[in-house]
Amino acid sequence: MTTIYPHLAQAAAGRPFERVPVEFCPSQPTNRRGLTRLVLHPGVIDDDADEFFAWGFCWLLAAALHEATGWAYGLVERRREDGWEWTHVGVITPAGRFLDIRGCHDRDGLAADLTGAYGMPTRIRVGTFADLRQAMGMAEDTEPDWWLGLLDAPILADVVRYFAAHLLSTYVPATVAEVA
Repeated sequence: MTTIYPHLAQAAAGRPFERVPVEFCPSQPTNRRGLTRLVLHPGVIDDDADEFFAWGFCWLLAAALHEATGWAYGLVERRREDGWEWTHVGVITPAGRFLDIRGCHDRDGLAADLTGAYGMPTRIRVGTFADLRQAMGMAEDTEPDWWLGLLDAPILADVVRYFAAHLLSTYVPATVAEVA
């Protein structure tokens, strides 16, 4: 485990990773509570992890999940007058389910729940990196590992990757052996 997450292992100094507080200071506030500083404990899905990965920086976790598995992106989109607008992203498991920080969901059920919450039609579209890139307004020459360059310290990439591994081992255990 330490070779996979070298910066996290160094900070942990023998402690379980889940006990290592790692501060994230995103460039933009989160969308729900407007936070510009969060403390994440790798693999611990608490309020700060939910705030960070569900309300503004879901694409970091989706990119790490995609990196680990190669699975398609799942783009949550809501219908606006002028077309579909993306609001959230996760990945689509081989069983066709949507995986994000909140777990593994039936896509149709989640889309129905979000339609009620948003008050407008919502869908979960299976997409490629090109689809995500377009939804996020990134340049066409953006590489799939673009997210690593946005993190200002190497330990942050370790933390995001650790969360991805935690979700995979929790919700899709058979894939851990396949991915490793």
